[in-house]
Amino acid sequence: MLDLCSGAGGPWVPLLSSWEKSGGGPIEVRLSDQRTSPEAWARAAEQSGGVIRPVPQPVDARNVPKDLPGFRTLFAAFHHFRPDEGRDIIRDAVRQKRGIAILEVTQRTPLSVLLACFSWLFTMLLTPGIRPVRVSRLVLTYLIPLIPLLVTFDGVVSCLRSYTVDELGQLASEAASQGGEAYDWEIGETPYPGFPIPVTYAIGIPRAK
Repeated sequence: MLDLCSGAGGPWVPLLSSWEKSGGGPIEVRLSDQRTSPEAWARAAEQSGGVIRPVPQPVDARNVPKDLPGFRTLFAAFHHFRPDEGRDIIRDAVRQKRGIAILEVTQRTPLSVLLACFSWLFTMLLTPGIRPVRVSRLVLTYLIPLIPLLVTFDGVVSCLRSYTVDELGQLASEAASQGGEAYDWEIGETPYPGFPIPVTYAIGIPRAK
């Protein structure tokens, strides 16, 4: 698996546990981003027992080096890209005949935006459990609440920039036709346990010839 736009590590550590419980076979996960996070990725690698490995060099999701194979994943990152950039991300996967899964936990709906407006509260509640504990993080969360304000702003903007199922389908169709390869796509929404907003997803794999 090649995770793109991994940020601070993404959800792969807990996902590996679910993978094992479901009977999944051997797997290797590479974390990549245009802005690498060596410290966070090193922790993820340690927690995974070496299953997760970072890609040390910056990786542009729109133009992934051909020597980085694997099924591509983007978790809660696709909305950061404009339509032409999102199309390029999909087209690059198609051109290199790589499977790709795009998963988004935000939506451009009133409920999603409303929940994002309360991100400051969740940030304050969850911060004490973040490891390692840093005095600077506590100060910027509770004494000078800059982090909660930034998280809330980012959450609202992320909702407003999120793609609908139809929009993802349109991007996938355009990118696949331009890439010149036949792809099978599954695009839709699926419930997320304990959360009122479903996950929006687009999964594409090269069609067997």
